[in-house]
Amino acid sequence: MNRSLLEASWLAVRRAPVLAPLGVALLLVVGTVPWLDTHGVQVLHGVAVLAACALAGATDDPAAEVVAAAPYPRRVRTAARLATATALTAPVVVLAVVLAEVRNSHTPLLLLGAELLGFTLVGATVGAVLRARGMAMPAYPAVVAVLVLAVLVRQLPRTWLLVDVQPWGPPWEAALVRWSAFTLLAVALLSLALRDPWERSATARGRGR
Repeated sequence: MNRSLLEASWLAVRRAPVLAPLGVALLLVVGTVPWLDTHGVQVLHGVAVLAACALAGATDDPAAEVVAAAPYPRRVRTAARLATATALTAPVVVLAVVLAEVRNSHTPLLLLGAELLGFTLVGATVGAVLRARGMAMPAYPAVVAVLVLAVLVRQLPRTWLLVDVQPWGPPWEAALVRWSAFTLLAVALLSLALRDPWERSATARGRGR
């Protein structure tokens, strides 16, 4: 990633759709330190959703029309923005995890890590798919998708739970398998969304109308 691409990515990422969720996540972590021994899991649930919203915000391409003629294809620009946003998000997530673990050594980090990865990939994937379909500013629909997912995972029947699962035995193992399958599906869709043929096929269909 050369300097010009990095600078352009930083300019696109240092906006409210990315920085606002990260700021709220940081305040949530710092403000709840005294209660992390008993409510650390709930705090990490919130951090996962906010981190996903930040990654979704990074899929916005505010200079889409200007940089369309740049030497970097859309997939490279999108990947660069996501990488830049990940670099900003990671310290907040790591701080949340470390503080939760220090306050309560029994925090189920493996399952929470799978949840965090699943949520962040949903935000990035929905935004990247919408960007590939021609929407220059897909952050807000992608954030809505993350919030809808956050509600839906809590409405699942007991046999299909993804969050707040018994942290040992078959229920825990089953939840890990579900999150793994969900993550693989999101990765596959994200890979497709970052391929330029998606954009070319959409343009071709638009011209054929």
